[in-house]
Amino acid sequence: MSRFKMPPRVAPSPAAGEPGLQNAAARLRSSRDVQARLLEERRATAEPGLAEDIASEGFGKAAVETATSSSEEDGDGDGDGDGDGGIAVPTCNTGDAVGKPNRPGKRKLIVLFRLPLTTAARIASIQGASGLSEAYVLKALAKEGRAALRELKGDADLEPLLSIANDMRSVPARQMTIGEAMTVYLRHGTLDAMHSALGDPWLILPKATVVGAFLAAIVTRLIEARLER
Repeated sequence: MSRFKMPPRVAPSPAAGEPGLQNAAARLRSSRDVQARLLEERRATAEPGLAEDIASEGFGKAAVETATSSSEEDGDGDGDGDGDGGIAVPTCNTGDAVGKPNRPGKRKLIVLFRLPLTTAARIASIQGASGLSEAYVLKALAKEGRAALRELKGDADLEPLLSIANDMRSVPARQMTIGEAMTVYLRHGTLDAMHSALGDPWLILPKATVVGAFLAAIVTRLIEARLER
């Protein structure tokens, strides 16, 4: 007789009463099916038709309200919608923030704000900039430049900035500041006017590059205006 003894069984095996459910995964699936069936029976007994009422009234009403609000917001733009009365799905353009719709009447882009090192070096000569870091003053100028960028409407507003924007495209990257990615907003049609002003009517250049050149041009004009004071 062996001197090793099997330990006594503390509790009966869960599969003892169900010889066919020897596999643990099979027992788990079975228990989930039973729980789901019991839950459905309790819901049907307690509040019959509750699930149908929620699906037909609550969520259906929310979907109609969402569709109505989306159509109203799209109607505030400059006529870029399809015009068929359907729900306009916001698209993500090159440089756009992914998954976020544009503001009504505005186009949203993410650009890299950079200035030539020679231009950034002139910031120290601006009145009131003494004692402040160059990065701090650049952020303040960029904020003011973004506000001016939102107000640009067409060729008449782009004309004073065109020569500087063209110069920005020819500056090598090693002669530019490190830069910072920031979100900007444009009026509908302004981006196409920027492409045309830079000699790119077929929209070949990246959108962020074109807008970044004009943003840098705006900030350069702000620096020049402050230096003349």
